Amino acid sequence: AKELDERDPTPFFYDAIRRQTENRPIDALHDLQKSIELNDNRAVYRGRLLLDQDRAARGSSLGHIYDDLGFQQLGVTEASKSLTLDPANASAHRFLSDIYRGVRRREIARVSELLQAQLLQDINVNPVQPSISETNLNLITSGGPTEAGFNEFTRLFERNQVQLNVTGQAGNNDTAGGEGVVSALFDRFSLSAGAFRFDTDGFRDNNDIDHDIYSVFAQAAITPELNVQAEFRRRDSEEGDLALNFDPDQFLEEAERTLDQDIVRAGLRYSPTPNSDILFSFIYSDRQEDRSETRPVDFPPLGTLDLVIDARADDEGYQAEAQYLYRRDRFNVTAGFAYSDVDTELTIASTLGGAPLPSLATEPKTKHSRGYIYANVNLPDPVTWTVGVGIDNYDREDLQVEEVSPKFGVQWDVTEDVRLRGAVFQTVKPALVSNRTIEPTQIAGFNQFFDDANATVSTRYGVGLDWDVTDDLFVGAEATWRDLDDPLFLGTEAIIEDRNEQLHRAYVYWTPFAELALSGEVVYDLYETDESIDSDLPRRVETISVPVGIRYFHPSGFFAGVGAVYVNQEVERSELSLLAEGADNFFVVDAAIGWRFPNRLGIVSLEVRNLFDEEFKFQDDSFREFRDEPSIGPYIPDRTILGRFTLNF
Repeated sequence: AKELDERDPTPFFYDAIRRQTENRPIDALHDLQKSIELNDNRAVYRGRLLLDQDRAARGSSLGHIYDDLGFQQLGVTEASKSLTLDPANASAHRFLSDIYRGVRRREIARVSELLQAQLLQDINVNPVQPSISETNLNLITSGGPTEAGFNEFTRLFERNQVQLNVTGQAGNNDTAGGEGVVSALFDRFSLSAGAFRFDTDGFRDNNDIDHDIYSVFAQAAITPELNVQAEFRRRDSEEGDLALNFDPDQFLEEAERTLDQDIVRAGLRYSPTPNSDILFSFIYSDRQEDRSETRPVDFPPLGTLDLVIDARADDEGYQAEAQYLYRRDRFNVTAGFAYSDVDTELTIASTLGGAPLPSLATEPKTKHSRGYIYANVNLPDPVTWTVGVGIDNYDREDLQVEEVSPKFGVQWDVTEDVRLRGAVFQTVKPALVSNRTIEPTQIAGFNQFFDDANATVSTRYGVGLDWDVTDDLFVGAEATWRDLDDPLFLGTEAIIEDRNEQLHRAYVYWTPFAELALSGEVVYDLYETDESIDSDLPRRVETISVPVGIRYFHPSGFFAGVGAVYVNQEVERSELSLLAEGADNFFVVDAAIGWRFPNRLGIVSLEVRNLFDEEFKFQDDSFREFRDEPSIGPYIPDRTILGRFTLNF
């Protein structure tokens, strides 16, 4: 096909998929870049009308090409460019979702992109693992060549079939887990069912994690224009004190959190014309969360007493969304409306030295209605403008937020190899019953949904440059600033506190040989806030990290990689805080080896994090992600070893 029509991007697209599954991701990257070049600098995701039976190819996880190489930022840029040009393309949404795996503070964006991909996709046999549909699982490792996506192993062309994918893992600290999904395709119907189990004791006392997740997904093409789907998920999780608050020896020996959640989802896509789609999404969630912790408290008259706190939150609610997508050659429009309604029953009981303290019982109701419209306009040829507006009405008994949020972004292809990006936009963190939405998650390549507390009003400014120096060398830089109005609750009263964040990065990716990939980045992350009513929140966290990596891939299936990161961090806290503060710098090395079986049969790998067992102090993102839901890593002050296998039948 390449010889018969050297200007056709399609054969390069298919060859990229083939080579990636043959452990040749660098060749795959070159083919993918060539297909983009031949397609007027657009990523190649074949549309529904081009070839009816290549649905599997459209669903293939091209994002894993960039993930395998460690070129995440390059992948984010390509995915966001694709979505700007075609926001109704399911493969582009799946592409971005896969790239976000393992990226800090992108859980909402990741599962939101996955949801949009599911709603827009045609029926197919590509399974969705139960684990990737959930947020904040705090798994030891995620992403890279050691972890395959199940949809890497599906055939390029579909037929009626049954497919089984399984994965297993085991490591030190009594770590063990497994996942299995069986999926089937029959004419106009597809069905999948899966289960995920993970258990670890963690690197210190009371650092255990235990997950059980089950899911069932069904989809039917009623007509070529009408597609419906339904999904059920069940999650049971238990965990100890996971947060790393600078000093790893400072934790609660008696603390436990349990989470039980049932989620039912229904979706519909109606495509009245080749240029338009209408989406409906309905999600119901029933969630119970229990927390218990014991803290020693100095009480001068009596000495040290134990403060025992038991809290329970029962949340029941639903989220309904509708969206209209219209696209032409030079522009596209995405407009939508969403409504969330959540009833909460919150009880907090505590004792001090065995004596009961006043308890708290409240039943807040949360209602959040929002609407939005985004337009992407390609005029003149090298420039794509994004303009939009969002309207939010967030109402909780103790907090009301009404905001009109402007959105603006621009992407300018200065040359075929140089792209400038800029954006400024405001976002209100919506009340999401399962941490996902079908509203666009990015503007000009800048993410707008971070894992913040509900009703947080944030304004983000960003500028970026991406330069493909050669076919083998890519460099770029991005600078962003973010101002937040973050709600905290003192009893039942909401206090709005100001916070500021900066996130700047520069990257260089190089493939000097067909079997070798090199990556390097410099990342500056700054968090600042004024004095807070929560004395445990840091006042300032400044982190500089320099990750570098080298990865080797042999066509026989063998791959290996070594990564190292230098981290310099400074943490400042309130004088009232009992948590540690100070500064530390450290150097951590990771290593991995593995084998990709021929004929798409699977992968086996061995990975070691913190190879030299370096001890250090580090403040993770738990204090600013999903209020009261810790997010561990990405650095653990203990050597962790994990063996993994993935098999396809």
